Amino acid sequence: MKVKLLKRRTATMVATAFAAGALFAVAVPGTAEAQSGSRICGNYWKGYYNNGQKEVTWSRVIEVPKSDGVSCDVAINRTDRVGNPPQETVNLGVKWGARQRLQNVTCEYFSQEILDSKHGDDVCNSMLRADNVFQVKNRTISQFYVKA
Repeated sequence: MKVKLLKRRTATMVATAFAAGALFAVAVPGTAEAQSGSRICGNYWKGYYNNGQKEVTWSRVIEVPKSDGVSCDVAINRTDRVGNPPQETVNLGVKWGARQRLQNVTCEYFSQEILDSKHGDDVCNSMLRADNVFQVKNRTISQFYVKA
């Protein structure tokens, strides 16, 4: 009797562990895949104010699939103007430098190197990826502004 109960308990624990493992295997790689499968494409500008002593970074980007070069090119072309930067930059009299292209850069690089975010901050979490050229043409452009 004791042996049957032990086998049943063991079988129940194994089944529970298997189900939890299967759920973990499905949920976690999906989250990681979303970032590892995405790239940032667009443009950014460095601007200067206060007689060139202070710097501002303004970016206009779209998140696209890593393997879709055509979508990336469309995103770069679509975001090629400064557009309407925040009113604060206009009030400060920012003089914008030349456009810098962002082609297939990782979310981490964009967040940490271009926007100077702290470790762990990822602006891609607030973006909605465009999965093809048609979505790139209609997706709202993500705009980020950093004042140093």
